Amino acid sequence: MLVPWTALQPSSRARRWRHVGLGLALASCLALLMAAVSAAPFDPALALLAAIAGCAAWASTRGRVCAPLEVGVSSLGEIGVRERDLAPSDIAPTVPLPRVHIAFMSTWLISLRRGTMLIPIWPDSLPQSTYRRLWVHLRWGRAMPGDDDQRTTTTNRANSIDR
Repeated sequence: MLVPWTALQPSSRARRWRHVGLGLALASCLALLMAAVSAAPFDPALALLAAIAGCAAWASTRGRVCAPLEVGVSSLGEIGVRERDLAPSDIAPTVPLPRVHIAFMSTWLISLRRGTMLIPIWPDSLPQSTYRRLWVHLRWGRAMPGDDDQRTTTTNRANSIDR
């Protein structure tokens, strides 16, 4: 395997960004509530909007129940994401893994799409060397689709992405 199966750990960066978003949402709720109270005639629509926004902010803090995931890249260059089996077994799963596509990729976040689910991979959710190997493989290890078919003349460039 190019990148061995590695379990995704909870990310402290993701938790910090979630807390920043929650703080902004609660500040907005407070501003709406203050605007509703300070209006000359009491504005129930603003108070209702503040209550709905506060409930939505509270609902976003609730933990999501999801199975622990593992990510890896096969020797063929295919990206794989699977649910981590907590009970060790010597038998490899025979069920084919669903296809995983890259939704977003940068040095600070990799986001994979499996069906309708987005899987964020933060740098602190994997060991540093594993995250770097995964990012390098995703950035340079795969061929651009149809890149060779569209080129009619040769260039001196090493990679067509640099255009």
